[in-house]
Amino acid sequence: MPAFEVTEPEKLRSIFAVFSALDDIRWSEEANYSLINYCCDDLSASEKLLTHWLCYITDRQMPFERIWDIGGYVISHLVRSYSRTPAKTVQGLLLSYVKRDRKTMRFESPFERSNPRLKRYGIAAGSTVSFASRYMPEDLVLIFRTLAVLERVAHRSLSRFVHIASEGAADMWLAILRVAAALNRLTYAASGAVSASEYDAQVNEEMKKIADFELALDREPEEELFGRKRLWCSLRDYLKSPEFNPIFVEALRDAGGSDTHRWERSNPALKAALYALELPGDVWNNAELFRHGLFSPYVTNERKTWDMPRTIRKIYEMLNRPSDFYPEQLDVTFDFVPRMCERTMCSVCLFGGGIKDICHQKENLLCPVALSSCGYRHRCAPETCRFRTNLVQGLCMSSIFAR
Repeated sequence: MPAFEVTEPEKLRSIFAVFSALDDIRWSEEANYSLINYCCDDLSASEKLLTHWLCYITDRQMPFERIWDIGGYVISHLVRSYSRTPAKTVQGLLLSYVKRDRKTMRFESPFERSNPRLKRYGIAAGSTVSFASRYMPEDLVLIFRTLAVLERVAHRSLSRFVHIASEGAADMWLAILRVAAALNRLTYAASGAVSASEYDAQVNEEMKKIADFELALDREPEEELFGRKRLWCSLRDYLKSPEFNPIFVEALRDAGGSDTHRWERSNPALKAALYALELPGDVWNNAELFRHGLFSPYVTNERKTWDMPRTIRKIYEMLNRPSDFYPEQLDVTFDFVPRMCERTMCSVCLFGGGIKDICHQKENLLCPVALSSCGYRHRCAPETCRFRTNLVQGLCMSSIFAR
């Protein structure tokens, strides 16, 4: 098979640099992403961390707002009970939050007090809060496995589990990969379609596997972690989010970590190691219109069987790991592609007609480029702007302006 090659490295470097700038803006303030609707205000950092991890298990093919608003409430209620009532078995506790009939299963929790976010869904005092993911029986098995493994090896604490997995890895790149591999074993080693009628049998099978579970500290081959979208999204939040990173660091400290400062998002060593994160593959960055517009034109012998996480990792390595980008940053396509590509907004797209008609370069006003491209709030700073040069105009071969 002919070798995969990058034919126009400078154009790809420029494309990567723009997505890196959008990603930096994305994580610059909390208004640019959704927060979890916790059931109460007294959750510990470790409980918040586990709530986040379990919520992401359910994040497949349904509106993420519903997951954070309703699922977050119900799952945080479950996590609070899990960590504070150790006498209850994992299986018994989980089933106390699950309502089922012959074909369906759903979570239910009490409605504790007035909650504005639940009110938007018509959920008010006197009712229970119900939540079902699109793949509820299967997701429920994954949640059971997660809680049961944490009970076995980490005193029902996700933060302790992460601490054990990363302990002894002085290099932050290796620490990140060890944590990723451990989190994969924690949850996603149990996979496959499960019906409601098969749930009990599947849980019994998982219990047998968990009885022999050990937290090995060697990292898995990177290839096995491609495609773990929910894993990489969760870990990315812990390392980059201004909301979740302080929670992550505090939870590790509470779990007994003595060097937790190295996990702070401001730590240069951590920033330099973020290239270990893989791009979470999804329908947006794998969309043909996007891929064929910005990446296929600048490589030869493209591997049609590779998804975008593998493709971007390969290009990144062939470009000798440019310092102003790493693969996970392309996840801004989650916001970019629906707004730009799907709506044919080529006339104001950075990579299409360019931004000359919308870039105002007025200090402290909201940046219209970030707002139109991804819906991100960002205050204009003309002197340090990474968009104003308009260098990537016309690079998208899917643009209506492409020749």
